[in-house]
Amino acid sequence: MVQAREPLSVVVITLDEEANLERCLSGVDWADEIVVVDSGSTDGTLRIARAHGARVIEQAWLGYVGQKNLAVDRATHRWILSLDADEWLTEEAAAEVRSVLRAPQADAYAFNRLTRFCGAWLRHAWAPDWQIRLFRKDRARFGGGHVHESVRPAEGVQVVHLRRRLRHEAYRNLREYVERINLYTTLAARTLAERERAFPWGRLLFSPPIAFVKF
Repeated sequence: MVQAREPLSVVVITLDEEANLERCLSGVDWADEIVVVDSGSTDGTLRIARAHGARVIEQAWLGYVGQKNLAVDRATHRWILSLDADEWLTEEAAAEVRSVLRAPQADAYAFNRLTRFCGAWLRHAWAPDWQIRLFRKDRARFGGGHVHESVRPAEGVQVVHLRRRLRHEAYRNLREYVERINLYTTLAARTLAERERAFPWGRLLFSPPIAFVKF
């Protein structure tokens, strides 16, 4: 007899994710609910979402934090698996999630995300990359600035590391990478300006060589 597990809601935010969404949702078709919050896709994103039985919510862009928290709030079940459209679970990772939900020992779980950059897996650079993706909605929320949002557990919440890795298709080519970095740096600058943070001139000198050595 298969042991019952906690029901799971998968939440994904999208904007023109036709190239990624099929792979993302195929790995979670077993979930009890899929919620896709879309901010105006003009490609086949919504068709793919509905083909996988997702409940589609169309919402003008609220920023990464606002959009993801809206998706969590609209989810029916207590346990949330939050994925970006360019992330996906392998069969082994999905099995681990189901196993955890049969008898949860914590309120939040993190994957060590493995990123593919221009067709190559980055097994040493950008690693380890622990990302909380599985959590109880009453014990965690998304937080952060205009970019680099993350799940922020409530005080006292234990975060357990999962064994299987989350797969991530970051950038297919250098053009895509440069465009995304230009967007992210603009959003990061806006966050710092809103917090009235002075520009740290020392970082302009020391951060590039430190980042080179690190990665």
